[in-house]
This record gives sequence, structure tokens and C-alpha cells, in this order.
Amino acid sequence: MATINRRAIMEFTYLMAKHSSATITHCQRLLRLAATHQRLMVQQCNGPWGEQEERRVKRLRDAIQKLTTEFDAAGVNFGGDPRGATVKIRMADGYTNDWGREGVCVPAEA
Repeated sequence: MATINRRAIMEFTYLMAKHSSATITHCQRLLRLAATHQRLMVQQCNGPWGEQEERRVKRLRDAIQKLTTEFDAAGVNFGGDPRGATVKIRMADGYTNDWGREGVCVPAEA
């Protein structure tokens, strides 16, 4: 299992601190939840997908959205392609760090 490199974690934490009121605890929880989301998206691409997995992804996405309401994020964009970031946080000030200009990518490697 691969790990997220330290530079990506530091950059994410810095951007969250600069563009939102997220605490280090928020960032740690987002990193953990995004890693789980990334792993589930890899599983979805690799094999059969049932109702149980759909419910799990829904619960996970609800948890991420609830977490982002605790600080001043404008929302969350979820992606299903595991080759990139599957969770992107939309900042209230409009800042993005991805090519699609969707939000701040939460680093995760499955």
C-alpha cells in the first residue's frame, strides 16, 4: 500500500490554513477520509460493485461534507476516477490548485 508523500500533506495543510479556518484536526480527518474514498473508487473501477459498496460511499461522502461544514468551505466535489484526486474542497475565496479549477485537492493514494 502506497503512502502519501510528506510534501503533498504539508502543501494541503498550508492551503487549508491559508484559505479556510480548518484546523489541523480537520485536515487529518480529511486526509484519512479521502484515502478511504480513493481506495473505494479504485475498487469500483476494478470489479463488481453492489448496493453495500454504494451505501458505504454515500456514508463516506456524507461524513466528508459534514466535516467541511465545520469550517468555512464552500462545498466538496467528488470524483470517481482514482488516477487523480477523488475529493476536492471548494474554498469560499475561490482558490483552487487543480487543472479543472474545482477546488483544493485532498491528497490520497490507495
